Order: sequence, then structure tokens, then C-alpha cells
Amino acid sequence: MSRMQETFQEAQKYFIGGASAGQRYNAVLKQPLYLDHADGSHVWDVDGKEYIDYHTCAGAGLFGHNHPRIREAIGRAMDKGFFMNFDTPYHVELAKLLQQVFPSCERIRLANTGSEATQAAIRVARSFTGRDKIIKFEGHFHGMHENIWFNHNGVNKADEYGEVETVPDSQGFPSNAKDSVINVVFNNIDALEHAVEKYKGEIACVILEPISYNCGCYEARREYLKKVRELCTRENIVLIFDEVVCGLRMRPGSAQKYFDVIPDMTTMAKAIGGGLPIAAFGGRADIMSVLNPVGKTTVSGTYTGSFMPVVVAIECLKMAMEPGFYDQIEKIGEKLYRGIDNLFAKNGKKGHCRGVGARFAIYFGVENTEDDFDFRKVAEEQDRTMYKKFVTECLPKGLWFHDTAGPVSPAHYGITIAHTEKDIDETLTRMDDIFKTF
Repeated sequence: MSRMQETFQEAQKYFIGGASAGQRYNAVLKQPLYLDHADGSHVWDVDGKEYIDYHTCAGAGLFGHNHPRIREAIGRAMDKGFFMNFDTPYHVELAKLLQQVFPSCERIRLANTGSEATQAAIRVARSFTGRDKIIKFEGHFHGMHENIWFNHNGVNKADEYGEVETVPDSQGFPSNAKDSVINVVFNNIDALEHAVEKYKGEIACVILEPISYNCGCYEARREYLKKVRELCTRENIVLIFDEVVCGLRMRPGSAQKYFDVIPDMTTMAKAIGGGLPIAAFGGRADIMSVLNPVGKTTVSGTYTGSFMPVVVAIECLKMAMEPGFYDQIEKIGEKLYRGIDNLFAKNGKKGHCRGVGARFAIYFGVENTEDDFDFRKVAEEQDRTMYKKFVTECLPKGLWFHDTAGPVSPAHYGITIAHTEKDIDETLTRMDDIFKTF
């Protein structure tokens, strides 16, 4: 019996399914991948098998594993006592850097996770507007809490105007949780206009992922996003960009600069911490002023803004803003993404790759790249049999593509600053062998 199997047997005595979190269970392995160590763009399991990593910590890894500058930052925090529940000049420095990366953030508050950040941003929007309802978009994911976790993992009934039946993504929600959540189809301004008019005066915020990597690589159309901005301004609705995943994936200014649209609030997490748990949300000063201790809206926590993640986040943001950082990310990404496209063509298979910045998806069975902007078309067209064979065959070939695809959306994967041209060349060679088996 391998050490991997032994660990799984032991883990099942303590964890449901042998996994400390549900998403760490891998359907291909029929158990989690238990790691021994990680370095750069590679990970090693407990049996010593090496993989080129494209899961990248579910998107939290942008700088690779075990980056020397992150190790040094951890050391500096340790030297000062790695305390929590106190503010420091480092917290101020981090806020300044976050403002440079996310232009909408006139004021900032720290959190621990992306789910915490979106939950808090929604609370602030409700407090600021005095309204209850939220508009979100079919497929978009904003964390695992009852305020917003609806309609990510399925295609549900839509009316003639594009409003979608609100369906929770987990059991255990109170039956009235969905009453304040309105779902509409994405990239359709008429659907949003209709919902805003139908619930006029009741909507606190519109929350969206400008690039929903949680649906593969599901981008907003640029003109659509500008119209969303105009509509929210006109109706005094708080526009929230959820950049928990897409934040830092592209050049400073992030999705807000990429689309040239500034939201009222932004949530961020994952890559800003370089592998340590930290999140934040921010926005216009007048909106954020509802927060305690100035206002009466409470968002706080023992672990928020813990010293060590703050020091590490500063180093991560500094690295991301250094000359050449995104040149390298884009160079490696383009080599991989176009290389995958070439493999589809070479092997006569339907599909393509779409990537923006440091994150991407492989659309098996989807030929028309314009269909990527339509959640329902992709759900209908994608070849899940081909996808399952791909992730299964990647394992023995030493490529770690974690099986995270939902029933309707492609999985999202990523590269880091640690991925090299050699990694990409080797990946494409191994993938070519896999494509020949389809």
C-alpha cells in the first residue's frame, strides 16, 4: 500500500471523505492529493511523485511555492513577534499599496477570506443604501455564505426577461435566505435593466466577477460592464467588483483598469497573500464610513489583519508592481494558452483555451470563442467526458490539474511567476500525448 493510500485510510478516521475541506477531495484520485512539499511551480506528493502545478492553491498562488522573498517576509514578521489583533505602520503601508492596485479603494478594511470580504461588502452596501436586495449573476461565485451562494453550480429556469430562479448551492440554508437575492443572466444589459426596474428602490448592490474564473474564464463584455456602471450610478445602487480571484492576475489597476470601469466597492483575497490567509474590501470613502468605529456597521475579527499575512502581502504587492513582473506572466501565459489551442487543432479535437493574465480555462468541446461569454452555451456545449479523461490522464504524466469543474462550468487553472518556459514546453509535450488518446 502506498503512503498516499495509508494517509487516506488514516484521514478518514478524522475527516469526512478524508479531506479537511470538501474541495480538497479529488474525484479522479477518489481521495485528496496529500502533499509532502512544494517549491516554485512544482509539488511533490507523499509518495515522492512530482507534478507541475496548475491548481496553484485554488488561485492563492501567484508567486509560486516557497518564494524566497515571501520566506524573508515571514522571517521579519517572526522577529517582531507574529502577533495579531493590533495595528502597525505595516498595515498602513499595505493599505497604500492596495489603493495603487485597486483604484476604487479610497478606504480599506482587512479580512481573512474572500467569503468574509464579500459578506462584509454586502453588509456595508445594505447599511449605506438602507435597502435589502442584492443582484448577482448566474454562474458567478462570491463565497460560501447564505447571503450570496446561489446559482453558481447549475443552469436554472429563467423567465423571458432573463431573471433566473434563485437556487442555493448547498443544503442547510434557511428557506428565506434566497428572498433577498435576485439572479439574472450575465452580459445581457436588458435583463439587468428589467430586474432593476422590477425591484426599483429595493436594491442595495449589484455584485459581479468582472472575470469569473470560477466559471472557467467567463469575461464581462467591456461595453456591457460600462452600461452596468451607468445603471448603478443612475439608480444609486452600490456596484461591487468581486476581485477575490481575478485580483492581481493582470497588471496593476487589476480588472478595473483592464475594463476601464471603476466600481464603488472591491473585494480581494487569494493572490494578495502569497499563500497566507488575508483578504480585504474597500471602496468609496462615503460608503465605507458606515463602518465602526465611525459608523454603526460592524465588521471585525480576532484574526483580521494578523501581522504575518500583512507583512507578506506587502511583499507580494511590491513584487507584482516591479518592472517586468507582468511581462513574464503574459509571456509564459501566452505560450501555454496558444500552445493548448495548437494541440486542439493538431489533434483534430473541438475546444480551445481562454486565459487572461495568470489564470485560464480549457473549453473542451466549445469551438466558438464567442460562446465563452455565455454561461448557458458553455454549459450546453462543453464535453465533460473529454475533460474527465484529460484530468485523469494528467496525473500519471505529472501534471496537477485539480478536478474542480462544476457540473456546468470549466475548471479554472493558473500559472505563477515561478513557471518557466521549460515547464510550459514539458507541459505541452505531455498534453500532446494525452490529446492523442481522446
